[in-house]
Amino acid sequence: MDSAITLQQGCNLNSQPAYRAMDGDSPLTTNVRERTAVPTGYASLDALLPQCGWPLGTSTELLPGEAGIGEFSLLLPTLARLTRRGEQVLLVNPPWTPFAPALARSGIALDKLWLVHPRGPQDTRWAIEQSLCSGSCAALVSWQGHHTFTVKHLQRLQLAARSGNCLHFHFRPHTESLSPSPAGLRLQLHSDGERLVLEQLQQPGAASGQRLYLARAAHPAGPAQSLH
Repeated sequence: MDSAITLQQGCNLNSQPAYRAMDGDSPLTTNVRERTAVPTGYASLDALLPQCGWPLGTSTELLPGEAGIGEFSLLLPTLARLTRRGEQVLLVNPPWTPFAPALARSGIALDKLWLVHPRGPQDTRWAIEQSLCSGSCAALVSWQGHHTFTVKHLQRLQLAARSGNCLHFHFRPHTESLSPSPAGLRLQLHSDGERLVLEQLQQPGAASGQRLYLARAAHPAGPAQSLH
């Protein structure tokens, strides 16, 4: 892996909250902690979401039908914007090796990207929860993988994201789409070949079942993708 990506075993819990104003903020919302959402980087997706962006202080569940359909690339505009502003972004338990040159080409500031590889399911849940509530990172992306997350576990993550006012993206298997979840936003992801299909499963104030089609982007993973 490119050495420009910082490897850590946990979030820096002693650092100050990393939230600052982002480009385009109005004078009334110059503090990111006052915002309720962060732009996705896709005008059509912002228009679909009631808060006109990824919701802050809540968990967003992303449920891809299969891996490698551009599911992580969906987040790159937001993560790039945050890291360029000097914000810290954590990737917890990614199932593939991030390819640093591809991430850099997407605008990610690699020195602001931390990878966390916990040893097992309990450590994974602990690392996500503690990092979310610490206020030391602007966004956290986690992968459930083969681990079990009960509704109680998910509720704790939801509360932690609210406490830290953090963006939390949680990738879960598509088989979890029928399972109950306290997440503020749930999107099922599919591919129709050339496009990524987003189906809104759950969000307060919005009708479920709405679909959006976005052009697929290359997956920013290295040659040896699988880590688990």
